[in-house]
Amino acid sequence: MENKKILKLIDEVSEVLSLLIELRKKGRFREALEKIDETLLNYFECDSDFMYSVSEDFLIDVLKTEKGLSSEQIVSLAEILNEKGDILLEQNNLRESREILKNTLKIYYFLNEDQDFFSFKNMNKMVLINDKLSKINVKIEN
Repeated sequence: MENKKILKLIDEVSEVLSLLIELRKKGRFREALEKIDETLLNYFECDSDFMYSVSEDFLIDVLKTEKGLSSEQIVSLAEILNEKGDILLEQNNLRESREILKNTLKIYYFLNEDQDFFSFKNMNKMVLINDKLSKINVKIEN
């Protein structure tokens, strides 16, 4: 039963990610951000305010213990948050983008440590997020 729920979650979040890509291409950022917030509430029982309020040091503990998310659910959450960080960055909302991407990076670090095998996919995502964070920090400092 649990596997069916996880597969359903992955399938539905994949559909949301596809929709978000289309909305971004069309420049419909506000609609995309609303869809992300709706997805966070419906699938992960948290909203953007929650994501901003939790320190990155405690994020994983809160997601696993308070929210009861499995590693598979956390993977899907990271995908959604990464997309949100990218949209905020495209809108030049640097501070919010930085906070979301820092939390996303923390999630990928956890996932990398939590798995039994090395994942080039996760490592690549971490490198890309670090690159975005570096660029954001330079822009904020100037």
